[in-house]
Amino acid sequence: MVPLAALLVAALLLVTGCTSDKGEPSTTGQSQTSGTIAAAKSLRIEVRSSAQGPERAFNAKAAAKKATPNMERFLRRYLTVAFLDPGQQKTGWRDLLVLFDGSVKAAAKRDLDSLSLGSGAAEVKSVQPDSAKASVLFLYRGSRPAGATVKLNFEGSAEAEKGSGPVRLQSVFQMLSTPQGWRIAAYQSRTGEAG
Repeated sequence: MVPLAALLVAALLLVTGCTSDKGEPSTTGQSQTSGTIAAAKSLRIEVRSSAQGPERAFNAKAAAKKATPNMERFLRRYLTVAFLDPGQQKTGWRDLLVLFDGSVKAAAKRDLDSLSLGSGAAEVKSVQPDSAKASVLFLYRGSRPAGATVKLNFEGSAEAEKGSGPVRLQSVFQMLSTPQGWRIAAYQSRTGEAG
């Protein structure tokens, strides 16, 4: 398993060196309504984390504990802009797309329906989170996380003029640690019915 981890770290570092987030707009959160803010405050993410590193005496438990708070903040931001703030659709999902590495941003823009409320956001008044769970494997280089694999599951309830219904997300993200924070460098994602 260690050679696989080493290959993953090497691949993540190669991608890190080949991508850039220069010139990215900052996220302002100005489009958030009081309903969005209340939903975001009620969002609880259950995070289970582990870590792997190349050093012989690597303390995986301490490394995972150290990296988890920043990842949890990233996931909270992701779920807030992707699901809890339907108004993001009016801005072209700008605050969501900035969370993706430049190498996959165009693909993410095409795949908004599998990454967020997507085209259905125009009909949604609000979303209340029911559950959010993440399993994270941090890949360390030296004393810092270089990348991570995140399995994220989210369930909520959407309110629309025509009634209410479930909202679901099942995703696997390959993440890079950049000077601007965590960025999604690759993903497999779907929304809709569980299964």
